[in-house]
Amino acid sequence: MSQYRITIKDTTYDVEILDDPRMDEVQVKVNGEVFTVATEDLNKTVSAVGTAHAPVVRKATPAPAPAPAAASVAAGPGTIKSPLPGVVNSIKVHAGDKVKANDEICVIEAMKAMNIIRAPQDGTVARIHVNVGAQVAHGAPLMDIE
Repeated sequence: MSQYRITIKDTTYDVEILDDPRMDEVQVKVNGEVFTVATEDLNKTVSAVGTAHAPVVRKATPAPAPAPAAASVAAGPGTIKSPLPGVVNSIKVHAGDKVKANDEICVIEAMKAMNIIRAPQDGTVARIHVNVGAQVAHGAPLMDIE
């Protein structure tokens, strides 16, 4: 949203506010690293009873690291592979679940689109190779159905 270059004690930082700064907590990018920080509108310094509020300052915490990419796994005959690169948004089944052809088994997010992945055959989910939040490449194994 907003980009700034600030200097504190002879050190220059490139800062980008990624969220609406009117929110209580926002994500900011400082020199390429993302942090979640608390905000407070300093123009609201007087309360209804007329006493001044002390500003609340919380230490910035780094944003959660992205989930690691799914490890490469040998694909078998019942292995369902990712039809596109993206991030695993949700997994709708567990190992041991019985599925029918065309049942929704997981959702992969790619370019802000939610892509439903469906079972190609009837069977039992034998193994799940990915976790929610994992980056997957095109053709990466998602799960095995036997």
